[in-house]
Amino acid sequence: MAGKIRSMTGFGRAFVENDALSASCEIKALNGRYFEADIRLPRYFNEVDPMLRRLLGEKLERGTISCSYNIKFKTEGGAAQSIVVNQDAAKNYLAILTNLSQNLGVEIQDVFREVIKSPEVITYAEREISDDIKKQIVDLTILAAENLNGFRETEGAATGQKLLELVQSISTDLIQIEHHEDDRRENLRERVYGNVVEHVKEHVLDENRLEQEILIYLDKWDIAEEKQRLSQHITYFIQTLNTDPNGRKLNFISQEMGREMNTMGVKSNYFPMQQLVVGMKEKLEQIKEQVLNIV
Repeated sequence: MAGKIRSMTGFGRAFVENDALSASCEIKALNGRYFEADIRLPRYFNEVDPMLRRLLGEKLERGTISCSYNIKFKTEGGAAQSIVVNQDAAKNYLAILTNLSQNLGVEIQDVFREVIKSPEVITYAEREISDDIKKQIVDLTILAAENLNGFRETEGAATGQKLLELVQSISTDLIQIEHHEDDRRENLRERVYGNVVEHVKEHVLDENRLEQEILIYLDKWDIAEEKQRLSQHITYFIQTLNTDPNGRKLNFISQEMGREMNTMGVKSNYFPMQQLVVGMKEKLEQIKEQVLNIV
């Protein structure tokens, strides 16, 4: 196939290791009508989050994406983080604890430990990440996304082959329906003529008028247009599969195929043809299930 079919589900992983850091990125993709990303970066990388969402959206297009990281810094410079001690808060806590101890007559065993455990006495400042480290994380994410797309293409190739087999089988069924057309028309003609003869006296019959009515009746149940449109949809589906295998587009075409099949099933009014239509609709359902997993 000329067009590369990509499955919506998949998995991609990438690693980077150098003097500054050791990091990995894993991306999992599930079915999704639109692109949705859950990027689980450490808080101090929030600055690159919008960029990553944009890049992943461009590369992956559709699906529910889960992106997780394991980042270890080898140098302090890679993720400098300072500790902040709020001495005023510590003094206030000490005064309150000392006063409470005296009022209750209870001795506090380790005042210092109680003070440093108090909220906002010891906090951590935001890590300062260098631009080079940020770029490495972005590049790492892009590489994981490319690996995910490689996985998707491998899965998509199998899906494309299955779709092609199914739609070609529907085309074969459509040819079989054509072979039943003469028998169906004769069956309908005999049924209508027999009903008329049964309920109308023979000497009242106008043979020409009866023949005209039969032709009008047969025309009402004619499925030539439905067969032609279904054949065109099948051709369009195969062309799209080979040139522009877009999941949404293939889904729309399969819906149109279903409409023609439903009308054929109702209008054919002939059991052998209806059996074939049921088989076609069963294969179409399989097509729709497969198409939902194409990007």
